[in-house]
Amino acid sequence: MDEKIKTKNYILIIIFAVVFGFVIQDGLRLVIQKFLEIPNDYIGLAQWGDTFFLRIFSSLIGTATGAFVIGTFLKNKFRLSAIIATLPTVLFWIAVFIFGITIISEEGSSFEAVKKMLLLPGVLAVLSPVVAYFVAGWGHEYFDEFQRQKSVLNIKWYHWLWIFPFYLNKAVAIPLFTLILLWKVDLLYDNGGILYGGIFDLISNWSYYLVRFVILIILVGLFASVSHVYTLLSEEKTAAKINWKKGIIIFGHVLLFSILYVLLFSF
Repeated sequence: MDEKIKTKNYILIIIFAVVFGFVIQDGLRLVIQKFLEIPNDYIGLAQWGDTFFLRIFSSLIGTATGAFVIGTFLKNKFRLSAIIATLPTVLFWIAVFIFGITIISEEGSSFEAVKKMLLLPGVLAVLSPVVAYFVAGWGHEYFDEFQRQKSVLNIKWYHWLWIFPFYLNKAVAIPLFTLILLWKVDLLYDNGGILYGGIFDLISNWSYYLVRFVILIILVGLFASVSHVYTLLSEEKTAAKINWKKGIIIFGHVLLFSILYVLLFSF
C-alpha cells in the first residue's frame, strides 16, 4: 500500500511540475510579447516571433522551476523524476526539429530558417534534461523547509487548482513587466541627456525621478502582494473565522492582479 502511495506521489508531482513550468513560461511569454510588440499571429507553441535567445531562456526557466519544485517535494529519485518531467518538452522539441527538417528541405536552408527550425528545438531538447537534473538538486537543498503535509511548496494541494488558472502566470508577468518598465524609463528619457549633480539637475529632471519613484513603489507593492498571498496560503490551518478573513484578503490580491492583467495585456 505504501509503495502504491509513493508511486502515486511521484506521478502527481511530475504532472504538477510540467503544469507549473508551463504556466511560469506563459507568464514570461506575456511580458516578452508585450514589450516586443509581437502580434498574436506570430505567437505559437514553438516560436515567439523573431525571438531566439528569449525563447530558449523562457523554456529553460519553465523547466527549471518545475524541477526545483520536484527537488523540494521528493526525498528520493528527485533528479530522475525531474528528467522524466522534461519528457513532454523534449518530445515536443524533437517533433519541431523533425518538422523543421521537412520545411527546410522544401523551402531552402537560410540561416534564419536553420536557427528557428533546427537550432532552437535542438538546443532545448538537449539542455532541458540537463537543467532539470541540476536544478532538482538545488531544490532538494530546501527539502526540509517544505514539509507541510499534502502540500507543494507548503501550499495545500487544493489551492493549486485555482492558482494555476487564475493567479500564477499573473504573479510572474505583472511584477516582471513593472521591473522591465522601470529599466525602460532610462531609455525613454535618454540617459545621456540627463545630468546627475546638484539641485538644479534634480529639479529640471523632476518628472524622470518622479516616474521612476512611482514605478518603484508599485513594484515593491506587487512583490509585497505576492509575498503576502504566499504567507497566507502557507500558514498552518487556523480557526474558521480567521480562515474566512484570510480568504477575503487573498481574493482581494488575486482580483487586483486580474485587473492589472486586463489593463496591461489585453489592449
